[in-house]
Amino acid sequence: MTSRERTYRIEGIIIRRRNIGEADSIFTIFSNTQGKIDAVARSIRKPRSKMRGHLETMVQSSLFVARGRSLDILTQAQTIDSYQEIRGNLEKSAAALCCFELVDLFVEKGEPLPELYRGLKQFLEVLKATSSPLSVRYFELYLLNLLGYEVRVFECVVCDSRLPEQTALLVPEAGGLVCGNCRLNTGPGRLIPVPIIKLFRFASRVSLENYVTIRVTEENLNLLRLATIDLIRYHLEREPKSQYFLENLPPPPQKP
Repeated sequence: MTSRERTYRIEGIIIRRRNIGEADSIFTIFSNTQGKIDAVARSIRKPRSKMRGHLETMVQSSLFVARGRSLDILTQAQTIDSYQEIRGNLEKSAAALCCFELVDLFVEKGEPLPELYRGLKQFLEVLKATSSPLSVRYFELYLLNLLGYEVRVFECVVCDSRLPEQTALLVPEAGGLVCGNCRLNTGPGRLIPVPIIKLFRFASRVSLENYVTIRVTEENLNLLRLATIDLIRYHLEREPKSQYFLENLPPPPQKP
């Protein structure tokens, strides 16, 4: 095995950290070329560690990694973006961690997904500038569509007819919306009013930057959240833990 094979360099976003032993930590990194990897940083929790400030959850870094027998080893790290605008804001941090958990749960280790990596970076860039809950909803739908769980929202998933401008039934098991004529032929679902159907459709047509500028009532935001959680829960067969934290954040203080 050559030295080139024993080590590799990646650019990645740290999406999870677990401390082990007295001073080591295992980092889950979503990278541009290697997909999701786990790697250990030795003695990272010691005050004199040179990598200490460059290896934190929600930091994008350039990394040198050595292949190990059971776990790769981080040998060098240099911060590309620390996302301080996000990390210093509880609401934005919760939104980022929610999307990190989805990447961690949906993506298999060692599967390169450069488009998803670019999408995650774009999400973080937009999150720097806005606290809109629509950013998380957009990323959830983007991730589902990219990984092959496309949600059909223009035609009925049962009869393929164009959906009229009226309430439809979202059936995760069927992969999308069901028209009124076909509801009795499907499994359980959630009734989705027209404004939420439009939000689903907009997510497939516009950029994230444009999506977060849409004005949406609190009621419709909640309906959209419930609908996307239904889809995620169906495909994961569980509900992500970070969703609960995001939903139960205290309201921001009122400006005088």
